[in-house]
Amino acid sequence: MSSSKPVTRSGSGYVLHLGRDERALVARLLDELRALLTDPADPELVRRLYPVVHPDNQDRESEYQRLMRDDLITSRIAGIDIVTAVLGRSGRKVTLDEAQMGAFMQAVNGVRLVLGTLLDVTEDDELVERDDADTAPEYHLYGYLSWILDSSVRALSGDAYLP
Repeated sequence: MSSSKPVTRSGSGYVLHLGRDERALVARLLDELRALLTDPADPELVRRLYPVVHPDNQDRESEYQRLMRDDLITSRIAGIDIVTAVLGRSGRKVTLDEAQMGAFMQAVNGVRLVLGTLLDVTEDDELVERDDADTAPEYHLYGYLSWILDSSVRALSGDAYLP
């Protein structure tokens, strides 16, 4: 990559400094996320994509999930569609507007949440790579997506409040 940051702010929006292969990887991951959202073979794998609103009341939580789940899925898929179109643009650098940047961050974080579930990463855990050959690629991918998301947040905030 030509930039030390995968996402920067510019006068015309936000710039992804991802090469063609990197964009293709993210697009493939988003296609896999779309498949999980539309036909989850393992509902536990996508559980982190749906916020718990009523943790102390299972009946109210079940009703909320029943009413809101389809809207959440529709919103995530719409965001994935936006990001996939952006990633398909030609050129080494791709510029996103504010709405596209929001969709990009939501989509990348969605993949991270699923990977985090797969790897059993909790909010309190730091990502610790294991020597397990079966999970090592997923850990690297989780770290890569975390780096992209961190850079996106910093670009969005203008680095003003982040260490």
